[in-house]
Amino acid sequence: MNNFSDFIAAIYDPLLSPFLKRVRAAVMNELSEFGEKSILDLCCGTGDQLKVLSRNGFRNLHCLDLSDSMLKIAAKGNYPITIYNKDATKTGLDSGSFDAVIISFAIHEKDSNTQVAMLNEAHRIIKENGLLLAVDFIFDERTKLPGRLGITFVEKLAGGEHYRNFRNYIKNKGLAGLINPKRFQLVKSERKFYNALTVSLFRKK
Repeated sequence: MNNFSDFIAAIYDPLLSPFLKRVRAAVMNELSEFGEKSILDLCCGTGDQLKVLSRNGFRNLHCLDLSDSMLKIAAKGNYPITIYNKDATKTGLDSGSFDAVIISFAIHEKDSNTQVAMLNEAHRIIKENGLLLAVDFIFDERTKLPGRLGITFVEKLAGGEHYRNFRNYIKNKGLAGLINPKRFQLVKSERKFYNALTVSLFRKK
């Protein structure tokens, strides 16, 4: 390993995969009709979600992130995934390129301006009537204490700007405070992990 980023990328899947298994399965279930359609994982990290899709018959898969360390992991294995090293707020990809875009556990860690820019870019590159599938945290009256405490503990470990952005995201009501209803229509939302995170499906308007 050359640096701390390489170390984090190497331990990310072994550390978190057992906890994310059900979330990965829920995402796959929501996209079950998209086996041959184009799917982009925006801020894909290690690409684990797309590898799950690939192992289950999905073929037109695309993966985007700015982290060289994460993309090195994403490139491992014999998977039919096109990888882009690009900024999620200005991808340079053609408008209307994808039938579905996934943003998984990436929005809460960004500052408010970046969150808006990333969602605007997702809207631009999704095809007309295409889908946005967002996975992220939610703390409200339905969130159970173990979920709230567990997630807060992990986010505190990340520390610094990451934790500040997480706190602001939760304070501003998460996805509900960010998604523009004039751009995306909520189709369905499913809760996981003690009701502390949602797998939400939106259709582009």
